[in-house]
Amino acid sequence: MRLIISLMMICIVITNSSCHSKLVPAQSVNHETTDKYGEKMLLGSCNKKDLQQEPYSSWFNNNYSDYKIDTQTCELLKQKLAGKNFEIFMGTWCGDSRREVPRMFKILDYCGVASSQIKLIMLNNQDSFYKQSPQHEERGMNIHHVPDLVVFDNKKEEGRIIESPVASLEKDLLAITSDEKYLSNYEAVAVLIDFLGRNNTPDSNSMITTVANMIKPFSKSSNELNTFGYVKMASREMDKAEVAFRINCILYPDNANVFDSMGDYYVKNNNKASAMENYQKALQILPTNEATRKKLIQLQNN
Repeated sequence: MRLIISLMMICIVITNSSCHSKLVPAQSVNHETTDKYGEKMLLGSCNKKDLQQEPYSSWFNNNYSDYKIDTQTCELLKQKLAGKNFEIFMGTWCGDSRREVPRMFKILDYCGVASSQIKLIMLNNQDSFYKQSPQHEERGMNIHHVPDLVVFDNKKEEGRIIESPVASLEKDLLAITSDEKYLSNYEAVAVLIDFLGRNNTPDSNSMITTVANMIKPFSKSSNELNTFGYVKMASREMDKAEVAFRINCILYPDNANVFDSMGDYYVKNNNKASAMENYQKALQILPTNEATRKKLIQLQNN
């Protein structure tokens, strides 16, 4: 009798241990946590049903139901989207994602796209994991602004809609799937990514200036390369982050924030002197920037 009880206890322990070992990895694949503002956020590979649960349903369901589809364009889209696959990178903390992703799903639903054709990846907004997922599905995908809807045909990327559509979601998708020339938002980042993919990372001032001049016609605001720089810094691609920040300082010499960001880069690289120099430049441009001043004082006191 004791032997039977002992065997039963062993089985229970093994079973519980087995369940626990399965649950822990699952937590790293997708789970709910809090963002840097203390609000709930989803991370990792999820699906539409996850967004239809509170607290996310409060914005997902409203934006889904309120969106009026361009049915005329969608009728043309239906056949073109057949057999395509889609990856959507977003943050539940991101206002643009909250607005655009429900609309994306409504269009894909209308066009008869199956849920199995859609991969939905939730990204973090914590500084050290900025725009990363637990399993790093974003690696190699050049994700910098979200949401990012990527369209694939036989595993080959056809195009993507970044943050918001250029014309409309329906018309942008039609252009992408009709082999028309389509330029998404943030072309400055696309040009830099293309350059870095084909060349060695520039480091000299002359090379950085050359690349900056190449990117200048495409850059609409300092936010484009600034965000890209922080994404690369979070993923520890420090050489690419440095290039982005340095180019931004050339393109926007009167913008205090670009020098503040350059200072943040040097802090991450333990270059106190260069960090202080850039924070001081930022304060010369915008003396009322208390956030930058606090960073500078902290460095001076350390």
